[in-house]
Amino acid sequence: MRADKKAHQPQQGFTLLELITTMAVGVILVSFAVPSMTTFMRNHRVLTAADSFNTAVSKARSIAATTNSYVTVAPIGNDWKNGWQVFSEGLTPNGTYEEGTENLIAQYDKLPSDVVVTTSTFPTGLASISFSPVGYSQTTTKSQMSMSAGFQIGDAKRVVEVSLLGRARVCDPNRETTCVLP
Repeated sequence: MRADKKAHQPQQGFTLLELITTMAVGVILVSFAVPSMTTFMRNHRVLTAADSFNTAVSKARSIAATTNSYVTVAPIGNDWKNGWQVFSEGLTPNGTYEEGTENLIAQYDKLPSDVVVTTSTFPTGLASISFSPVGYSQTTTKSQMSMSAGFQIGDAKRVVEVSLLGRARVCDPNRETTCVLP
């Protein structure tokens, strides 16, 4: 007697029950991961915007001191959400980039549409920040100033604070009591 070879071969593939169970476990795992990933992405976008602004401010201060001239950081189209420009204004700062007469150092991209930007300055109502040849933050009338720029998406928040001496730092108002969103 000969044994049938097909009767002794193991079955290959998955049963329908195994496939449905695996898919159910996968759906449960994804349902836990999506909310935390959304929060992570929101925090990352806010931190990237704040770091970009901090980089522009630090670059402007450094170049002002190096070139012995006034360097300004100003919003594009008078709205920080449109991005910002860093430009050298020589010895006569007016806070506005004039193509052809001033040197554009850097231009930063428009922010994502869900990022909310708020600013406050001292003295109040200033639209840009200039740095003197010694690196102090100054107004266009050459008096000292400070600035706070807040970046927010929902609960994700970051603030860039620029002191009267021109030093900038990024802080998190959710974790530091001295850090306040403007």
